[in-house]
Amino acid sequence: MPFLAQRYDVIVTADQADVASDFWLRAIPQVACSDNESADNIRAVVHYDGSTGTPETTGFDYTDGCEDEDVSNLVPVVQKTVGTEEEQTIQTVTLGQVNNLFKWFLNGTTFLSDWDEPTLLQVASGDSSFNTSNAVIELPNAGEWMYVVIQTSFPVAHPIHLHGFDFFVLSQGTGLFSDDTELNLNNPPRRDVAMLPAGGHLVLAFETDNPGAWLMHCHIGWHTSEGFALQFLVRESEIPALLDEDTLRDTCSAWTSYAVSAGLEQEDSGV
Repeated sequence: MPFLAQRYDVIVTADQADVASDFWLRAIPQVACSDNESADNIRAVVHYDGSTGTPETTGFDYTDGCEDEDVSNLVPVVQKTVGTEEEQTIQTVTLGQVNNLFKWFLNGTTFLSDWDEPTLLQVASGDSSFNTSNAVIELPNAGEWMYVVIQTSFPVAHPIHLHGFDFFVLSQGTGLFSDDTELNLNNPPRRDVAMLPAGGHLVLAFETDNPGAWLMHCHIGWHTSEGFALQFLVRESEIPALLDEDTLRDTCSAWTSYAVSAGLEQEDSGV
């Protein structure tokens, strides 16, 4: 995979029976993005019917790099055009310190999920105090297009993951976003993880067709722990009817009991 936790569907056409009866199927992590002690030993075997031999095929040469597949190779088979934006947010990534700890910020806010009162529990309780924080972005209407611009001047790339949606990648490149940035609305790639390039921007779009409290965050674990995240609260008025509130409250109570008995203290973003 080109970076953390991205997935691809691959169609393999079995038309090489005249070459060999057995083939290695390899997954090789790119060392620019990961560290794996068995990087050349993530393998399976593809056999043609009736064969049980050990493959002798060799690996494919590639250029290692912490980057996504070229967008020209990511054309969705089921075509869809992205609609005009009804909502937009521009989130600038910065790094700072809180109580001598490094924190990532989006538009000046470092994400913090209160273990005692997560967003869904607040929704179930009719508590809208999350409205005061720009780490929770409310999208109340169905069937609207939300454009999300994430940009950074830092020379560090970040894989961006969104829960609840497959988003459309409208633009991805070096340099900060501007009014002149060209957006691809005609059947753009659809992902749930995409790279924010170092010193660059990423423009995502999704349609508000899935009510819930959905996290968007950097897929590097410690960056999320350091606050690189926000939530989209989509169609809040519809969420209570979709919740199993008893299970939600029982789960929260069980966690609270465990945290107290184990002496746990929240030291990070809570995610």
